[in-house]
Amino acid sequence: MNMVARKYQEQQQQQVQTKTRVRRVRMNVTFGEKLIIGFIVACTFLMVSMIVHNYATIYGTNQEVYELEALIAEQVQLNEGLSLQVVELSAPDRILYLASEELGMTLDDNKVKVVNN
Repeated sequence: MNMVARKYQEQQQQQVQTKTRVRRVRMNVTFGEKLIIGFIVACTFLMVSMIVHNYATIYGTNQEVYELEALIAEQVQLNEGLSLQVVELSAPDRILYLASEELGMTLDDNKVKVVNN
């Protein structure tokens, strides 16, 4: 019986030994690869930051352009109103009236010279 027990024990040991685990070989990332990955991440972050900064600058500039266009439109309207006032105030009849009534001037046709533009 002793022989049979020994053979049985050897068979169990052989079966245990044949059941080895397959270990996955873990791929280690080298320092150079880490450096390259870090450089790529830093460059990507820098590019995204530059793009966002440019969009913010463009937005601010567009806002200034719209404000200036509104100011220009307002100034054009004011200039048109002033031009109309100049036309009304420089009418020859009005000037003649003011000169004769308020300033006491008289019109002497012999002393008037006509100037052509």
